[in-house]
This record gives sequence, C-alpha cells and structure tokens, in this order.
Amino acid sequence: MLDKKALRKFTRDNPAPAIPAGHGLLHAPQVKYIIRTAVRLISHRRTLVLYIYDRRRAASGDYAPVWTMFQAGGDYITLARRADGSTRWREASFERLGEGYRFTVDCAFYSAQDEQRVRDFFHDHDHGGVAALVRAQTAILDKRCKEQQLGRERQIVERMRPLHALPRGLAGWVRRDLMPAYFRCEHTSVKRPVTGICTSCGKRSTLPHAAHNGKITCPHCKRKLTVKSMGKMGRHYDRDTVQVVERISDAKVVVRIVKVYYNYDRDHLMPKTSIYENARIFIRRGPDGEVVTEPYYYSYGKGALTHWVPGNRPVYYKYSYNFEADTCGHVYCRNLPGALAGTPWEYCPVAAFYEHYHEPMQMWPFLAAHLEHPRFEHLVKTGFFLLTSDLAYGRARDGLLDETQNRTHRLLGVAAEDVSFLRKLDVGMETLQAFQGYAGLKDRQRLLRWQLENQVSRDIPQILAHMTPHKFMRYMNGQYTRRGHMQGIVSDYRDYLEMCVKLGYDMGNSFVLYPKDLEQAHDRAVRRLKLKANAQLRRDFKAAMRAISGHLDFEMDGMKLLLPAAPEELAAEGNALHHCVGGYADRVAKKECIILFLRQCSDLAKPFYTVEVRGGNVVQVRGVQNCDATPEVKAFMDRWERQVLRAPAAA
Repeated sequence: MLDKKALRKFTRDNPAPAIPAGHGLLHAPQVKYIIRTAVRLISHRRTLVLYIYDRRRAASGDYAPVWTMFQAGGDYITLARRADGSTRWREASFERLGEGYRFTVDCAFYSAQDEQRVRDFFHDHDHGGVAALVRAQTAILDKRCKEQQLGRERQIVERMRPLHALPRGLAGWVRRDLMPAYFRCEHTSVKRPVTGICTSCGKRSTLPHAAHNGKITCPHCKRKLTVKSMGKMGRHYDRDTVQVVERISDAKVVVRIVKVYYNYDRDHLMPKTSIYENARIFIRRGPDGEVVTEPYYYSYGKGALTHWVPGNRPVYYKYSYNFEADTCGHVYCRNLPGALAGTPWEYCPVAAFYEHYHEPMQMWPFLAAHLEHPRFEHLVKTGFFLLTSDLAYGRARDGLLDETQNRTHRLLGVAAEDVSFLRKLDVGMETLQAFQGYAGLKDRQRLLRWQLENQVSRDIPQILAHMTPHKFMRYMNGQYTRRGHMQGIVSDYRDYLEMCVKLGYDMGNSFVLYPKDLEQAHDRAVRRLKLKANAQLRRDFKAAMRAISGHLDFEMDGMKLLLPAAPEELAAEGNALHHCVGGYADRVAKKECIILFLRQCSDLAKPFYTVEVRGGNVVQVRGVQNCDATPEVKAFMDRWERQVLRAPAAA
C-alpha cells in the first residue's frame, strides 16, 4: 500500500516539470496527452512517477499535469487534478484514466528517454512504454482479483467444511423407490420365454412371454416393471431431483440438491447412473426470528479452491424450465429424524407431508413456514395437507385461519361436525374460504360438494341471500340442461336477481325467483332496466370512465382493449354478442366494476369479447352467446393482467 501522505508531500516539494512552449508535441493534433516520467525514492521505495498533461491546456500555458501517477512494486495510485485546482486520489489503472477505449492511443511520451525510463523500470524491453505499463498494471490487477477470489473462496470452503458425505443409502433408495423400473431384455416375444433383468433389484428372471411396453411384476422385489426390449427401446435417459437435509448446528440446516441421471443404451441391460450434488441451501433462524436462506450452486469448474458459488444458478431464460437450476425435488426422508433433531425444525412435518403426496416439493419454503405458522404441524397431523401447502408456498389468505386456537374446528373457523368432511375433501385456502361463507346453512356440505363438482367459484353467497341452498342447487341443475358451463349460468342468475331487486320486484315470489327460462328472463330484466336509465347514471358512467382513461390501455397480437364511452355502448355490446353486459351500466357508474371491450385491430368497431374487472381481478371474459375465451384471448388477458392491471400505475 502506497503512503498517500508521503506522495502528497512529494508533489508539493517537487513541482512537475514544465513543457517548453516550442515543443513539437504541443502542436500535434493527433496527440491528446503528453507523458513525462521520473524515478524517485519516496518513503524508502523506488517509485515510478508519470506526469500526464493535457496537450490543449499545456499549449495554452497551463503546465500542471491533469494526472500524476505513482507506481511502486505491486501497487499504483493516481493524484487527479480537478478544474478548480483541487485534487483527489484515483485507484484506476493507466488505461482507465481517460474516457473511451482510445486513451492509450492518444498518449505520447515527451521524449524517448521518458519512454525508456518506463521500460527499464518494468524490465520490459520487448514492448513500448505504454504497453509495458499496461501489462504490468494488468498483472497487478489479475493478482488482486485472484487474491480477492481466493479470500471469498476460503469463506465458502469454511462454510462447507461441516458437511459430510451424502447418505450411504441414497443410491439404493433412488434405484428402488424413485426412478422408473424396467424389465430390460434383448428381445420380447408373446410365444417364447423371455430372459431379462429388473433395473430396480438387478436380478435376472425368465418370463413365459413378454411384450414391449407391457406391465409385469418382478418375481424378486415385487416391484411393478415396464418391459423394454433393448432393440426397440434404443438410447434414453431418466432423470430426477432429490433433496437431502443435513444438520449444521442447533440453529442451522442445509438442504442439499442432488441430481440423478439414469442413462440406458443398447449395449448394457443396467443403466449407467450419475448421482451428484449441484446446489445447497443453508437455512437458519435470524436474530429477529425470521428465516434466512443462503443458496449456493456448483459451478462445474469455476474457482481455484472450490467450485461452489453463492447465489442461485443463473439461467439463460427464467421462464423456460432448466433441470440443473431446479431446486424442487423428492425428499430423502430416511435421515430426517437425525438431521432435524435439536433444531427449530425438530417437529417439522416434512416427512409426513412428502409421503402423503410423494411428489417433488421445494424444501426450504416448507421449513420456513414451519417457523412462521404456529399451527403448521397441527394441520399436517390432522390431515389438512393442501392447507399446509398453501401456507408454505405463498397461497395463504390473511385472517382465514385463527392460529391462536388449539382445536381444529376453531382453527379453521368452521363447526366441529365439518372437520371430517373438509379433511376428506383435502380443502385448500380458496375452498375453505368459500365454505366459511356458508356458516349456519343447513345444506352447506352438500352445497360445497356441488360447487366443486360443477367448478363454480363465485356468485353463490349473493344468490343465497334470496333462497336456501337446496332450492338454489335444484334450480341450477334444471337450468343446466338448457345450456352448458355451470359457472356461467350461476353468474347469469346472480345478475338476474340483482336486476330484479333494482326493478323493485317481489323477491319472495317464486315466479320471480325461479323463471322457467333463465336466459329469457334475464334478457327481459336487462331491457326493463334500460328503461330506468337516467341522466345521472349517464354522468356517473362517464365520470367513472374518465377516472381510468389511459390506465388500462393495451394492444398485442392484433387485439386491443377499449373503454366504453356511454351506457348505450354497453347495450350495443350486449345485443351484438347476445349477453347481459347491457345491464352493467349502473355497476360501472358506481365504480363497483369496470367493463372493457376487447377488439380485433382489423375491425375495432366489431364486438369481439367483453371483459369485466371487479376488485382488481378479471371475473368474466365473454364472447358471443357467453362463450368462453379462446386460448389466444386467454394469453392476451394473462399478459394484460401481469403488465397493466397488476402494475403499480394501474393500481
């Protein structure tokens, strides 16, 4: 490290050499900077001093150097002069002092002696002075970077030191319980005996007959096998991801991500296996009780002391699946009791959760949720696995669970007799929220089953304000025979009942509540409601549209979203597409919802699809005759929701 105080004193006591006014370089326009050099003993160190002048300033009589660089041993530093005469230190190398990549080309030495002085200082007589200086400083930078890299790698090595080898039984568990199993044989026949080998237990068997891709049971390990003829199967591979948990300390564990490849070819009955670790996620409880994760990935050859690199594995395109970067996998449960003992996760129900579904999962969010939710273990033990999954993977809804309660029905916010019913359904957050809204209803369990079977997700509570669940389901089933998709019928029914209330109908009259043809009754209510439209509605409608004008615009793939300008446009839209949007003018005016027109850019005047947004969510996208959205329209709406509706500006 150079002594800055001594260097400043040297600069004050030894003024920079001037450049004579008649020197030829002062009049060379291709030169921007002139370099003079000196070798001095500063603070007991032999130091190369470079005075770098701006040619234009020097030609005008300003002979103070813009940079004074000091080079001694394995270090260098530059004293830079500002326009006002003040100075500051810079640690940049010579080629980084100026702007642009041509800085070194724009420099010239004052004399041949100045250049030779640089070459002699670095003992480099094969290159020019600037090249010798740049080569020496590049070597210094490389050495610094290597030392810094080694320092970082030493910390990583120390972090990885407590880890042990992967469990001995991992490879056997992968072969017997995880990877697909085959009966590999050289040929298959439906008439003659077939001899082959089970890839799960590795034992040979002879079968009376076997067909390619047929299913058999291994007579030794009793595992279900798929028959594969080597000639027909060719080359292929199976792959999967496994997670192994290891205890580091009382407050820290590590999730080790292991990749498994099984390669099959025509020359070998048994596969060539590859089991290797490619990522590690350290998990600990922070000082404030929060969960802290530190991911590392194996870089396959990058690094001097270790190939482990902090962070998540980089991918070319994050929206495309990358097997090597995937940290979601099967859980090796055999070592879990010992790995989690004595840690905050000692009673974490990860083994019970994984063995229930036996599907790939991401471990670290599950471990984090165990600490964040006091009734996490209780939900798994009582069989509510989907609720547990929603808590762990970010699908929880605030206020839905009362985690201060110990009794299951109070935790779920339902009656005690409903617990076993909900357990059998394995309800998630969305279904539980719907069921909580049916509290006190006589047929609530039957209603929920009906709702799930018919894929109805909304509008039911508003309808139940006028009738019992039994009558509601009976009427909906009757209308379902007339046209398909139950959710659309339920939404139309809700719209119809709301319009009846606005029209002042007797909502206790069964003729009003249960019209013989819902679609016709709905259209009649829409027409009658139009007659009640007034000037205030028109003003409120236009004010609502002005408030959102320009915030929800979007165009993509030949489609575009437009705002209606007046209530009449809603009526025209509903008439053209044969649906009920004409009765929504009042809701739009009251800002209860937003109606948008989806148009094809080739014909913006022609109705295409109608969109309803309520509570910041798209609740309906209806085309002609209430048809569902096409895949292209769904893709357009998904992109609009992500980029516009959910954007901060739209909110």
